[in-house]
Amino acid sequence: MTHRTPFFGFLCLALLSLNWGCAGAQGPEVLSIPSGQYELAFDTAIEVARSRGMQPVLLDRRTGVIETDPVIAGTILEPWYQDTADFAQGIDNTLSQYRMKARFEFMPAGMLQDSKAESGPDLLGIASSPIDLTTTDRAIELRVQVFRERRHTVGQRRHTWSRRMNSRTLHGVDDETWESSNTVFWTPESRDDAAERRMLAEVASDMKLPSSDLQTAAQAVTTPD
Repeated sequence: MTHRTPFFGFLCLALLSLNWGCAGAQGPEVLSIPSGQYELAFDTAIEVARSRGMQPVLLDRRTGVIETDPVIAGTILEPWYQDTADFAQGIDNTLSQYRMKARFEFMPAGMLQDSKAESGPDLLGIASSPIDLTTTDRAIELRVQVFRERRHTVGQRRHTWSRRMNSRTLHGVDDETWESSNTVFWTPESRDDAAERRMLAEVASDMKLPSSDLQTAAQAVTTPD
Protein backbone atom coordinates (compact mmCIF):
# COMPACT_ATOMS: atom_id res chain seq x y z
CA MET A 1 0.00 0.00 0.00
CA THR A 2 1.27 3.45 -0.89
CA HIS A 3 1.77 5.84 2.03
CA ARG A 4 0.37 9.28 1.23
CA THR A 5 0.87 10.88 4.62
CA PRO A 6 4.13 12.79 3.81
CA PHE A 7 2.75 14.10 0.53
CA PHE A 8 -0.55 15.04 2.13
CA GLY A 9 1.25 16.88 4.91
CA PHE A 10 3.36 18.80 2.42
CA LEU A 11 0.27 19.69 0.39
CA CYS A 12 -1.52 20.99 3.49
CA LEU A 13 1.49 23.09 4.43
CA ALA A 14 1.65 24.55 0.91
CA LEU A 15 -2.05 25.45 1.02
CA LEU A 16 -1.63 27.05 4.42
CA SER A 17 1.29 29.12 3.16
CA LEU A 18 -0.80 30.35 0.24
CA ASN A 19 -3.74 31.27 2.46
CA TRP A 20 -1.64 32.60 5.29
CA GLY A 21 -2.52 36.19 6.06
CA CYS A 22 0.24 38.45 7.31
CA ALA A 23 -0.51 41.77 8.89
CA GLY A 24 2.76 43.30 7.72
CA ALA A 25 4.34 46.36 9.30
CA GLN A 26 2.26 49.31 8.14
CA GLY A 27 2.30 52.20 10.58
CA PRO A 28 4.41 54.95 12.18
CA GLU A 29 7.15 54.52 14.76
CA VAL A 30 5.85 57.48 16.75
CA LEU A 31 2.27 58.75 16.84
CA SER A 32 1.58 62.44 17.45
CA ILE A 33 -1.46 63.10 19.64
CA PRO A 34 -2.95 66.61 19.26
CA SER A 35 -3.39 68.74 22.33
CA GLY A 36 -6.58 67.97 24.24
CA GLN A 37 -6.92 64.37 22.98
CA TYR A 38 -4.71 62.59 25.51
CA GLU A 39 -7.59 60.99 27.43
CA LEU A 40 -9.10 59.66 24.21
CA ALA A 41 -5.73 58.33 23.04
CA PHE A 42 -5.14 56.59 26.37
CA ASP A 43 -8.55 54.86 26.27
CA THR A 44 -8.06 53.94 22.62
CA ALA A 45 -4.68 52.36 23.35
CA ILE A 46 -6.32 50.22 26.05
CA GLU A 47 -8.96 48.97 23.61
CA VAL A 48 -6.35 48.26 20.92
CA ALA A 49 -4.37 46.14 23.38
CA ARG A 50 -7.49 44.26 24.47
CA SER A 51 -8.54 43.61 20.88
CA ARG A 52 -5.27 41.69 20.44
CA GLY A 53 -5.77 39.63 23.58
CA MET A 54 -3.38 41.69 25.72
CA GLN A 55 -5.11 42.55 28.99
CA PRO A 56 -3.72 45.71 30.66
CA VAL A 57 -2.19 45.09 34.08
CA LEU A 58 -0.75 48.57 34.67
CA LEU A 59 -2.63 51.78 33.90
CA ASP A 60 -1.04 55.09 34.88
CA ARG A 61 -2.72 58.07 33.25
CA ARG A 62 -0.65 60.67 35.07
CA THR A 63 2.71 59.45 33.74
CA GLY A 64 1.24 57.89 30.57
CA VAL A 65 2.13 54.18 30.88
CA ILE A 66 0.13 51.09 29.91
CA GLU A 67 1.56 47.60 30.37
CA THR A 68 -0.18 44.37 29.38
CA ASP A 69 -0.18 40.69 30.23
CA PRO A 70 1.51 38.45 27.62
CA VAL A 71 -0.49 36.62 24.95
CA ILE A 72 0.60 33.51 23.05
CA ALA A 73 1.66 34.29 19.46
CA GLY A 74 -0.25 32.62 16.63
CA THR A 75 1.18 29.85 14.45
CA ILE A 76 0.78 28.90 10.79
CA LEU A 77 -1.77 26.30 11.92
CA GLU A 78 -4.01 29.19 12.96
CA PRO A 79 -4.81 30.99 9.68
CA TRP A 80 -7.41 33.11 11.46
CA TYR A 81 -4.61 34.72 13.47
CA GLN A 82 -3.67 37.83 11.47
CA ASP A 83 -1.11 39.46 13.75
CA THR A 84 2.24 38.33 12.34
CA ALA A 85 4.68 40.40 10.30
CA ASP A 86 5.36 37.75 7.65
CA PHE A 87 5.33 34.02 6.94
CA ALA A 88 8.80 33.56 8.47
CA GLN A 89 7.58 34.89 11.80
CA GLY A 90 4.65 32.48 11.64
CA ILE A 91 7.11 29.61 11.10
CA ASP A 92 9.12 30.73 14.16
CA ASN A 93 5.94 30.83 16.24
CA THR A 94 5.14 27.28 15.11
CA LEU A 95 8.53 25.67 15.68
CA SER A 96 8.93 27.34 19.09
CA GLN A 97 6.28 28.80 21.35
CA TYR A 98 6.39 32.56 21.66
CA ARG A 99 4.36 35.08 23.59
CA MET A 100 4.12 38.87 23.29
CA LYS A 101 3.41 41.69 25.70
CA ALA A 102 3.16 45.42 25.08
CA ARG A 103 4.07 48.66 26.81
CA PHE A 104 2.51 51.95 25.68
CA GLU A 105 4.36 55.14 26.61
CA PHE A 106 2.95 58.66 26.33
CA MET A 107 5.20 61.68 26.77
CA PRO A 108 5.27 65.37 25.83
CA ALA A 109 6.21 65.99 22.21
CA GLY A 110 9.92 66.57 21.61
CA MET A 111 11.02 65.16 24.96
CA LEU A 112 13.34 62.62 23.29
CA GLN A 113 14.57 64.97 20.57
CA ASP A 114 16.21 67.63 22.72
CA SER A 115 19.76 66.60 21.81
CA LYS A 116 21.22 70.15 21.63
CA ALA A 117 21.32 70.59 25.39
CA GLU A 118 24.69 69.77 26.94
CA SER A 119 23.19 67.64 29.69
CA GLY A 120 20.56 66.01 27.48
CA PRO A 121 16.83 65.70 28.19
CA ASP A 122 15.80 65.17 31.79
CA LEU A 123 14.07 61.82 31.21
CA LEU A 124 14.13 60.85 34.89
CA GLY A 125 12.50 64.10 35.99
CA ILE A 126 15.25 64.87 38.50
CA ALA A 127 15.92 68.50 37.59
CA SER A 128 12.38 69.37 36.50
CA SER A 129 9.05 68.97 38.21
CA PRO A 130 7.01 65.85 37.36
CA ILE A 131 4.63 66.20 34.42
CA ASP A 132 1.00 65.26 34.86
CA LEU A 133 -0.26 64.35 31.40
CA THR A 134 -3.87 64.60 32.53
CA THR A 135 -3.49 68.35 33.06
CA THR A 136 -0.92 69.37 30.44
CA ASP A 137 -2.00 71.25 27.33
CA ARG A 138 1.04 70.19 25.29
CA ALA A 139 0.96 67.85 22.32
CA ILE A 140 1.70 64.23 23.21
CA GLU A 141 3.74 61.49 21.51
CA LEU A 142 2.84 57.81 21.77
CA ARG A 143 5.31 54.94 21.41
CA VAL A 144 4.74 51.21 21.79
CA GLN A 145 7.19 48.48 22.76
CA VAL A 146 6.18 44.88 21.98
CA PHE A 147 8.44 42.22 23.45
CA ARG A 148 8.73 38.67 22.11
CA GLU A 149 9.51 35.95 24.67
CA ARG A 150 10.39 32.34 23.86
CA ARG A 151 9.34 29.40 25.99
CA HIS A 152 12.03 27.07 27.33
CA THR A 153 11.65 23.81 29.25
CA VAL A 154 14.20 23.07 31.96
CA GLY A 155 16.01 19.76 31.57
CA GLN A 156 14.49 18.82 28.22
CA ARG A 157 16.49 16.09 26.46
CA ARG A 158 16.07 15.25 22.77
CA HIS A 159 16.92 11.78 21.48
CA THR A 160 19.86 11.73 19.08
CA TRP A 161 18.11 9.84 16.28
CA SER A 162 14.40 10.28 16.95
CA ARG A 163 12.20 13.22 17.85
CA ARG A 164 9.64 10.91 19.43
CA MET A 165 11.89 9.65 22.23
CA ASN A 166 12.23 12.61 24.55
CA SER A 167 12.78 12.86 28.29
CA ARG A 168 13.23 15.55 30.90
CA THR A 169 15.51 15.66 33.89
CA LEU A 170 13.93 16.53 37.23
CA HIS A 171 15.44 19.24 39.41
CA GLY A 172 15.01 19.06 43.14
CA VAL A 173 14.42 22.10 45.33
CA ASP A 174 16.48 22.38 48.50
CA ASP A 175 14.81 25.49 49.89
CA GLU A 176 11.29 26.26 48.63
CA THR A 177 11.50 29.74 50.15
CA TRP A 178 14.14 30.91 47.70
CA GLU A 179 14.08 28.38 44.88
CA SER A 180 11.43 27.72 42.26
CA SER A 181 10.38 24.27 41.11
CA ASN A 182 8.94 25.51 37.81
CA THR A 183 10.21 23.63 34.77
CA VAL A 184 9.12 26.23 32.20
CA PHE A 185 10.42 29.78 31.82
CA TRP A 186 10.22 32.53 29.20
CA THR A 187 13.28 34.25 27.75
CA PRO A 188 12.96 37.74 26.17
CA GLU A 189 14.48 37.56 22.69
CA SER A 190 13.56 40.65 20.70
CA ARG A 191 11.12 43.44 20.06
CA ASP A 192 8.41 43.05 17.44
CA ASP A 193 8.71 46.40 15.67
CA ALA A 194 6.14 45.37 13.07
CA ALA A 195 3.51 44.79 15.77
CA GLU A 196 4.44 48.13 17.34
CA ARG A 197 3.74 50.01 14.11
CA ARG A 198 0.48 48.12 13.55
CA MET A 199 -0.77 49.07 17.00
CA LEU A 200 0.08 52.73 16.49
CA ALA A 201 -1.67 52.67 13.11
CA GLU A 202 -4.77 51.17 14.73
CA VAL A 203 -4.80 53.83 17.46
CA ALA A 204 -4.53 56.54 14.80
CA SER A 205 -7.28 54.97 12.72
CA ASP A 206 -9.66 54.62 15.68
CA MET A 207 -9.01 58.24 16.66
CA LYS A 208 -9.48 59.36 13.02
CA LEU A 209 -6.20 61.23 12.99
CA PRO A 210 -4.94 62.76 9.70
CA SER A 211 -3.64 60.27 7.14
CA SER A 212 -0.19 61.90 7.35
CA ASP A 213 0.19 60.24 10.77
CA LEU A 214 -0.23 56.81 9.18
CA GLN A 215 2.83 56.87 6.96
CA THR A 216 4.84 53.66 6.93
CA ALA A 217 7.85 53.96 9.21
CA ALA A 218 9.94 51.79 6.93
CA GLN A 219 9.43 54.15 3.98
CA ALA A 220 12.83 55.49 2.99
CA VAL A 221 13.38 59.22 2.83
CA THR A 222 15.51 60.08 -0.18
CA THR A 223 17.64 63.18 -0.31
CA PRO A 224 19.31 64.63 -3.41
CA ASP A 225 23.02 64.01 -3.74
